[in-house]
Amino acid sequence: MNILGIHLGHDASIALVKDGKLVGTTATERYSRNKKDLYITKEQVQMFLGEWDMWLEDIDHIALSTWTKDFAPWMSIYSPYDEKYPLGIFGSWHGETPILNHLENTPRVEETDWGYTLPDLIQRTAKPFSSGDINAPGIWKLNVKIEGIDKVYPGFFIDHHLSHAASAFYTSNFDSAAIFTADASMHHPEACSGFFIGKGNTLQQFRNPGYMWGNHYDVMTEHLGIGPGTTKAGSMMGLAAHGNIRKIGFDRWEEFTAPQANRKGDKEEHRYIDWVFGQISGRFPLVGDNIRPEIANGNPDAHQFNREWQYPFSNEESTSQEAMDIAATIQYITERSLVKYTQDLYDETKDWNDGNLCVSGGTFLNCNANYKVHTETSFDRMHMFPACGDDGTAAGSALFVLHWWFKHPRQQYDTKELAYTGITHETDFEDGKPLDLDYVADALADDKIVCWFDGKSENGPRALGHRSFLASPRNNDMKDTLNARVKFREWYRPFAPIVLKEKAAEWFRMDFESPYMLHTVPCKRPFDIPAAVHIDNTARVQTLTQEHNPKLYKLIEKFEERTGIPIVINTSLNVKGQPIVETPPDVVKLFNESDVDVLVINNQMWTKDAEEER
Repeated sequence: MNILGIHLGHDASIALVKDGKLVGTTATERYSRNKKDLYITKEQVQMFLGEWDMWLEDIDHIALSTWTKDFAPWMSIYSPYDEKYPLGIFGSWHGETPILNHLENTPRVEETDWGYTLPDLIQRTAKPFSSGDINAPGIWKLNVKIEGIDKVYPGFFIDHHLSHAASAFYTSNFDSAAIFTADASMHHPEACSGFFIGKGNTLQQFRNPGYMWGNHYDVMTEHLGIGPGTTKAGSMMGLAAHGNIRKIGFDRWEEFTAPQANRKGDKEEHRYIDWVFGQISGRFPLVGDNIRPEIANGNPDAHQFNREWQYPFSNEESTSQEAMDIAATIQYITERSLVKYTQDLYDETKDWNDGNLCVSGGTFLNCNANYKVHTETSFDRMHMFPACGDDGTAAGSALFVLHWWFKHPRQQYDTKELAYTGITHETDFEDGKPLDLDYVADALADDKIVCWFDGKSENGPRALGHRSFLASPRNNDMKDTLNARVKFREWYRPFAPIVLKEKAAEWFRMDFESPYMLHTVPCKRPFDIPAAVHIDNTARVQTLTQEHNPKLYKLIEKFEERTGIPIVINTSLNVKGQPIVETPPDVVKLFNESDVDVLVINNQMWTKDAEEER
């Protein structure tokens, strides 16, 4: 059985389940070169499937986590009851996306063998996914037609957060686990998070926490003048380490992160976020040219929210000490609340969770918070899918159909299978030298920078050693070099180390693996690797095993032989605002345009001197 998973909207993605196992997934931005791309083309899907010598005609079922026809016009979605009427647009947009009115005549569920009728779908996209009803699976049957192919694909629509939960749980190797999902939405808390239970093939939501972590963090990022939160949340996390937490954060974090039902005053999300930022900062957004006095006076019952508002911080002010302190306060509030809610999840599920926690959703790309959740709650083990943002929901929707609907037995996944899920690009360059790991290790020890391109592309937004800039962590100046001359990004952004797993505990305060670079941990020896630690002496660590990536493991061993340090800087092979490179021509172009010394593509290498001689 071959299941194609598709997510449309920002971080559009494709996934393939083949013969009962997830074998590949990727975000389409890698192909289009448009950061956080919304679209999927038929050609992209076919190129992706080609990795496994498959064609669209070989697909048996299609699973959707979101559907917007404008983002994939080559696909048509139909009611399983009446193929005359296409469902133009629908998804977990919670009541704001139109669905054709004729669907109200769809037969009732009692007359079919499918879980919910499409009219019920209309209702459920406007309301919480589960109001305590653990029998609500969040799956609906569809028919799918693809332009140019004479076939009707049996399809499924999977609730967005259920797809998040599925991507984490079904790849976790846990038989039982509690699952916490959290991301951003411009609607209401029920669209932004969920508490789930997972056991065997069963996965169901049992409660909604009622808070919008991702949305609050994203909007705060914009308030601070850093930029859109969907792309700049990582920048605020980096900025926060430079600030001091304000007393109001210590005193009122529980109040600011209360479930919507327990809030004082106005519960409308945008006005509430607006008010919280005003309380933390002492500054207040503007509407037009007028200060909003009702907010300035501390009253969350503000007038109707106006989207044409101005933010209190300019981009130039975003790196002021004031902005840094506010960022630190927002980060602290986020961390404390995630720890609290995760502990609540443990307490509610402790009789059966076996100490296992799965998390997913873009909020859990906050590596600082992940470390706190991992070390300060009662869970023993924590698993995250590498693509825990929306780019992971294509895989999650396909896995949910496989295991929940078709009851296919669970499979075990190793780190390599989850880390490298893109396609392989063979090269036909004839002018490269054979890869010499000793030469590359010498170059790194001499503070040279290496473009490292190898094998399948990574799953998710992190460089995991297949599409990476590599550099020595020993010289503090390397930070500025990489930011200013290679990555072309903000000066305050830190860089991540990759460390041999066996040596991780010697260098970092961690007793767990972090193979997907999703935890920020304290460093024990920051003065030995100053370029790989942030101003607060923490680092976003990737632990590496020989089985995970033998070639890169060997390179770091050779670097350790020369320096005594089993660590190199590993940052994504891209520049500010661009996706990670996908193809050999992409990386050659980046190499030629960047201040980088050595290029490695699979088993070949080039140096800048050689390039100049040519």
